[in-house]
Amino acid sequence: MTRFLRQPSISMRLAAATLAFSLLVTVLGTALMLAVRYRDDVADANRRLQEIGRSFVPSLSTSLWLVDKDRVDLQIDELIQIPGVAHVRLKSEGTEIDRGHPVADPLLRHTFPLSYDEAGHFDLGTLQVDFGRAPVIAKLEDRSVGIALTTLVTLLATSLSLLLLVRLWVTQHLEALARYARHVTVEQLHSPLDLHRGRRRSSDEFDEVVASFNRMRERVLEELAVRARYETELEEHRDRLESLVSARTATLEMQALQLEQQKLELQRLANTDSLTGVLSRRHFLELVSMEIQRSRRQRQPLSVLMLDVDHFKHINDNYGHATGDRMLTVVADTCKGVLRDVDATGRLGGEEFALLLPQADAMSAWLVVERLRNAVEKTSIVLDGGETVSCTVSIGISELRDSLDGPEALLARADAALYDAKRAGRNQVRSSRYA
Repeated sequence: MTRFLRQPSISMRLAAATLAFSLLVTVLGTALMLAVRYRDDVADANRRLQEIGRSFVPSLSTSLWLVDKDRVDLQIDELIQIPGVAHVRLKSEGTEIDRGHPVADPLLRHTFPLSYDEAGHFDLGTLQVDFGRAPVIAKLEDRSVGIALTTLVTLLATSLSLLLLVRLWVTQHLEALARYARHVTVEQLHSPLDLHRGRRRSSDEFDEVVASFNRMRERVLEELAVRARYETELEEHRDRLESLVSARTATLEMQALQLEQQKLELQRLANTDSLTGVLSRRHFLELVSMEIQRSRRQRQPLSVLMLDVDHFKHINDNYGHATGDRMLTVVADTCKGVLRDVDATGRLGGEEFALLLPQADAMSAWLVVERLRNAVEKTSIVLDGGETVSCTVSIGISELRDSLDGPEALLARADAALYDAKRAGRNQVRSSRYA
């Protein structure tokens, strides 16, 4: 130990470095272990969030759909009891339920959408769950002191023992290696390393290090020459690759744009009647089903209309199918011009159309379709020979009645009212409510 203290030039610096290293490793080790614990706590909170999403959210959505307030309150109370959950907020159709204490800077915050998908997709609201950060921070503070002290004591004892061994057996030769490495240049690499350790001794690890260092020095010299050649070749390859990548990127971007346009066009074709431009039968029926559910939730009226072109077979037989197609397009355009933006028109097949009027009862729908019937009656098309062809329409109205009404019953009543209008002489409007 006395000899160790008499050589402060390297030994004291090693001791100081060892102490600093121990402190640094202690800080970093403590920080790392705390970070691992923090990550584990966050991961545990994430798992709880996922479990909430799997177990609570579907059940809560069902309770909201059934308007079971007691069950909803019970489930929210159970949710706030989960360890780590600091605040829960439920928003649904203008109502808001809060449990716990709002957290300004939560550890985790997730908002779950609440929906019901048994008879179509219906958005019911959102569920916000906040995990508090304070319990995790308090737990980490309790752990940090013990971790830091244990790590520091262990590192100091180990480092001091190693320092003595390094000074006695390793430091002198390391200093020689350090001097060589400190001043090494490309020119110096041509001179081999020699520690001048004498010849009357057996070989040890330092001799192997010196031999390995000299072999490495020779390989470095060889590789420097090869590297100069490779750098030139790589530069040429890089220029060629950049050119190819730029060209390929431009091609891929163009292809992606074309695919997106094709996708949008396919969606439009699938949802639109190709002749008249109104909704296809399938898309119209889907829209009716969704609007029925929305009208029930919001307690608003809803009417569906069936429209049929009178004597359409006569137009096809006397003027040809091309004229019949033009007449169907004129009728569809007239419907779109008379109806509101929220209304929808669909072609169910042949000369038969259907109209959807949200927020309109049978009387309001009657006023609208009377304007539509008059507009169609005044509309005509001019053939190539100058002859004018016009048509009339018969319309049946059906209003959404009760919770048992479905799309099929609604359309069936409108169809029955349509046939009442035909039997009454056509070019008329009839309602299932007033027929």
